[in-house]
Amino acid sequence: MPSSIHTNRSALQAVQAVNSAGRDLKAAQNRISTGFKVGGAKDNGAIFAVASAMRAESGGWGVVATGLNRVQSITDVALMGAERISELLGELQQHAVALNDSLSGTARQAVIDQMTGMIAEIDRIARSTEFDGVNLLTGRPTTVTTTTTTYGLPPSTLPQPTFPQMAALPPGSFSSATSPVSYSLPVSPLTPPTFDAAVASISGSNSQTVVADAGATAGRVSLLLDAYGAPDVVEIWQNGVRVAASGQPSAPNGDPVAAGTAVTGPNVLSFDYDPAKGQALEFRFNEGLSVAGTAWTVGGLILQDPSEPPPTAVQTSTPTGTLQATAAFDPPLASANPEQVAVALDETPSGVATSYGFSAGAVAGRIDMVFDAFDIPDTVEVWQGGARIAASGRTYTPGGAAVGSGVPVTGQNVISFDYDPAKGPLDVRFNNAGADSDSAWVVGAISLSPFGSPMTTASAVASSFQSAGFGPLNLDVFTTPSGETMRVSSRDLTASGLGLDPMDFTDPKVTLGRVKNALNRATESSAYFGNRNISLGRAALFAVKSRDALDAGIGNLVDADLAKESAKLQAAQIRQELATQTLSIANGQPQWLLSLFRPD
Repeated sequence: MPSSIHTNRSALQAVQAVNSAGRDLKAAQNRISTGFKVGGAKDNGAIFAVASAMRAESGGWGVVATGLNRVQSITDVALMGAERISELLGELQQHAVALNDSLSGTARQAVIDQMTGMIAEIDRIARSTEFDGVNLLTGRPTTVTTTTTTYGLPPSTLPQPTFPQMAALPPGSFSSATSPVSYSLPVSPLTPPTFDAAVASISGSNSQTVVADAGATAGRVSLLLDAYGAPDVVEIWQNGVRVAASGQPSAPNGDPVAAGTAVTGPNVLSFDYDPAKGQALEFRFNEGLSVAGTAWTVGGLILQDPSEPPPTAVQTSTPTGTLQATAAFDPPLASANPEQVAVALDETPSGVATSYGFSAGAVAGRIDMVFDAFDIPDTVEVWQGGARIAASGRTYTPGGAAVGSGVPVTGQNVISFDYDPAKGPLDVRFNNAGADSDSAWVVGAISLSPFGSPMTTASAVASSFQSAGFGPLNLDVFTTPSGETMRVSSRDLTASGLGLDPMDFTDPKVTLGRVKNALNRATESSAYFGNRNISLGRAALFAVKSRDALDAGIGNLVDADLAKESAKLQAAQIRQELATQTLSIANGQPQWLLSLFRPD
């Protein structure tokens, strides 16, 4: 009976050596072909688990880097568009400075046309600055509510000083406070109703002739012309005779005067009216002149008793103010104040707690200030010469007497105090003791009135409209695989979002103020996109470096050393050959031993 491996110890050892060499050879071949020394859990469970977790984190950092690079490209494009809009707004501000009352009608219209074209270009840039379907210079299309509030105080006969615009508003909202001046003539009981009808029919621009019946009562006829912008000419004719003209002195008894000359500002034309010479009077404005675009008003046309002194123009200022706030609401609101707008925009009003120091001019009087605090309570205090002379929630004290500290108030309030220029400049302090950072407020109108004049009540009229516009768009991009994010928000730099559409060019100061606000908004947006772009770039670089570090760590754990594995492969091959030879010899030895006992 032949021997078996079970009875051949040498063969058994040789088989084990062959199998061991085969396993080592297979492992070396697998490491060389895959490049891994730990290719699965059976190679090294602990290291494989650690490496798997590191691979997942490395992949996460790769996805983070991709997302950051995408959003960084979006901000690159937004920054480019915002910078271009800022440049255009800088040029627009120069045009707004040039838009003053000294321009002729034609030149003024040319400046307005150029500004209108630039505003349209700004709007086009904002709407077309897009990357990968995202536009950070508009936001998301939605319904926008624009609320305009007009504040007013009673007219004053005192010259109004220049007051600073005081407000704490969210971006995109703006306010203005002005005191437009008008001129009038004293009321006379002799004035016929036909004069009032004539004044009402005058257009106040270009060339025009108006005829009025002066009636049967003799007296002095006076007309007040306020020529602003380009100079204007006016003449009064009676029965073919020029009896009064701008730039010419009055002639007695209705005698003829020379042709009118062009004038500016308020001018009073007077002549002695005799109905026997004809009751029909012709008022000729800019007759035969090419004065397209001029603007003027007739502040009065009266008939007086000649024994009364000649009339002089009475100057009247009407303090007014405008507040406009715009934002998208979902669902849309019928109207909204700036505090509601700030919430919708996710923006904090600027200058909530601040102060303004300024001189109110050389004329003494009572100052009335419309302070609108909206829904969140605010305080205001007025200081002069080291004394608190007015404060919110405190009653008016004549003579500039000291009052208590300000009390937080809401809604519309009128703060009144007596102003004496001899006591020095004013210091108006808002929320000096602190306030809610989400609060918004505005000084809607300011008036200087004579001492002892009736206490004023302010008016406020709000109107709103809804239109297609843009709401905030927030991009939350991951900065780490664990879920930390960085937010990039849109900035509405369209003409409407900048407060430039619609634009009323009537008051140059208001126009300049709106352009300045728009420039500040665009400049702030450029800085915001620039800072976000830098932060995104840093985060992306960190993500790439983190991924590379993890990949290197994974390699150290699981990658095979090919030189070592090649040596191991050769060693395993040699061992396998030797083990095979040994097995062959071991199998042959029992046969040789048994042959000694076989009979011949």
